[in-house]
Amino acid sequence: MLSRVADALYWMGRYLERSENLTRLLLVTEDFSSETQGLAEPIAHAAWKDLLAIFPSSQVGPPASAFAPMSQTYLVAFFLDGANPYSVHYSLRRARENARSVREALTVEVFLALNETFRALEAYARRGAPDLPSMRDALSSTHKGLFTVVGAIEHTFTRDQGWLFLQLGTSLERIYRTALVLRAKLPGLTATEPRTDVALYYTQWRTLLRALGSLENYRRSYGARLEPELVVPFLLLDPYSPRSLRYGMEAVKGCLERIAGAGEATAALRLVGRLHADLCYRDERLAAAAADAVFLDRVVDAVAQAHDAVTAHYFAT
Repeated sequence: MLSRVADALYWMGRYLERSENLTRLLLVTEDFSSETQGLAEPIAHAAWKDLLAIFPSSQVGPPASAFAPMSQTYLVAFFLDGANPYSVHYSLRRARENARSVREALTVEVFLALNETFRALEAYARRGAPDLPSMRDALSSTHKGLFTVVGAIEHTFTRDQGWLFLQLGTSLERIYRTALVLRAKLPGLTATEPRTDVALYYTQWRTLLRALGSLENYRRSYGARLEPELVVPFLLLDPYSPRSLRYGMEAVKGCLERIAGAGEATAALRLVGRLHADLCYRDERLAAAAADAVFLDRVVDAVAQAHDAVTAHYFAT
């Protein structure tokens, strides 16, 4: 496979995953903000500001007016602002540009689904953001469109090297963003005493699981119990939940092994293999205590280094 094609498919996977992560986070944060409005304003504001830590170098402009709610300002910046490198509009546009550059490597179904989803978002961006309900409808519609693209990839792509590079980009982006979400959210959650406001405390843990697309999977394992000593190990170590760090690392490792074939392990594979082994053999009883900034920083650094190693080995020309 040409390095140009592999590079475009890899970045198409990363940008599609980033777009899906963003739309879900925006929908969940808007729900949480509406639920806590008037009850815990500082916590609601902190939830929006966490987006700046989850998506570093993102840009949030001034509010449209002195009366505009904080949620609308962040929704515009992370959903519609094409100049913000971490907006849904920007990420989906870049995914489409990469798809157009390697049109011959895609199926008709994938390209049409991606093009239609982007066109619908572009039309909404041109019309502007009249109010929060209409913006939420547009977010939900975009989220459904992104799942249509993912479904088209799953059901029409040949499992060749192109698919492996696309999945590699998707999985690396998912791990990276999951680690950043946990690093932004866990310190405040673990420091909170449930006795102060039980309803709010469990709402925050439920929101974290929703933000990582894991609430229903968690409930299948543990029912309605939202205990930190259960939630944190689940998000880190569960071998079956597709949003856990362990599952994502295993997916990356599998892609790299199949791409490398029977050759010598690449630098990226060695990096990922060490972290995967650590997650596989980590004691669940210690997982909650180990999910501190140091461990999560290690995950973020390892993923960034793996990305650099993949780029140097497969994409450098």
